[in-house]
Amino acid sequence: MHLRAASRQTLVRPGGMFFFILVLALGAIGMLAGLNLLVFVFALLVAAILSGGLQSGPMMLGFQAAPESIPLLRAGAQARLPVMVHQRSGGDALAIELSGTIISDQGERQRVDTRLGHLATRATRLVYLTWAPASRGVYTWSRLQAESGFPFGLLGKRVRWEIDRELVVRPRHFDLPPQLLRALGSRGLGETSRRQTGDDGEPLGIRGWRLGDRRSDIAARATLRHGVLLSRQRGRIHPPRVLIRLDLRGSSPEMMERAISLAATVLTHRERRGERVRLDIVGEGVGYEGVRDGEEALAKIPKAGPALGLSAIAPLLDEGVLAIDSSDVWDTSKGHLGAASSHLGASK
Repeated sequence: MHLRAASRQTLVRPGGMFFFILVLALGAIGMLAGLNLLVFVFALLVAAILSGGLQSGPMMLGFQAAPESIPLLRAGAQARLPVMVHQRSGGDALAIELSGTIISDQGERQRVDTRLGHLATRATRLVYLTWAPASRGVYTWSRLQAESGFPFGLLGKRVRWEIDRELVVRPRHFDLPPQLLRALGSRGLGETSRRQTGDDGEPLGIRGWRLGDRRSDIAARATLRHGVLLSRQRGRIHPPRVLIRLDLRGSSPEMMERAISLAATVLTHRERRGERVRLDIVGEGVGYEGVRDGEEALAKIPKAGPALGLSAIAPLLDEGVLAIDSSDVWDTSKGHLGAASSHLGASK
């Protein structure tokens, strides 16, 4: 955790300044006219304003804040951005409004905020700014600020930190329909599993007997010793390796986003099944290994679509290929999924 001093402290709430000038004017009129009630009101309001300034000024000078590690962010899902706050000196921090500014890759600004009621001197606390990104992409967290007008909200103080934190928002996921889940769970998509034998065909170990094991693989001595049926494992089954090939050529912006979301959903689904997955975005000539790299690459595809100058990457010898595009055709027997089907529903 690295807590930095604020870049600057400013006086906020110009309405409070106008009110202060008005009170001074009324007090002057009251004193000139000999109206004791106006003088009393003037003194009372001046004391309130000064007490607010005396409280919020030193309090904000000692207040520090810094972003923490950012969790996984997904479009359409509410996220909590962690911020570590610390009150270094100047008394307890009271009625603090903590806010941040997030800028999209299109230049759109969003404000996220939270409130902190009390933070004792030399105390540290982890707080969260709530954010719900509407779409995938790369955002920049550019500013963090704290403001307080305690106790009367007339002349508040604000401190501001300039930060530069990249926020990668991954694509939405779909609720996959049952017929697609069944197809993805079958062996009809071209993927294969591979058995690696031990040295000179020697067993790699002993395991419990499974339906389909050969009689010659039964470990008789181990079975008698342990009282359960055991088999010799003469090879190791490697999980299938699948290449998800995303083709966005000729897609409208809406269909492109659906295809990207479908690719992200299938990547996660297949890895959860224990399979090894890669992503190929047609035209980039780069293969992304695993869900993390694949989804981040999907998040960073420009809104206008990816570059289409390079050829698709070649699959490995033991790698099945699943093509995803923006058509409305599903042919799982040939390893093809379209993203325009009305059966797809977005989820968080």
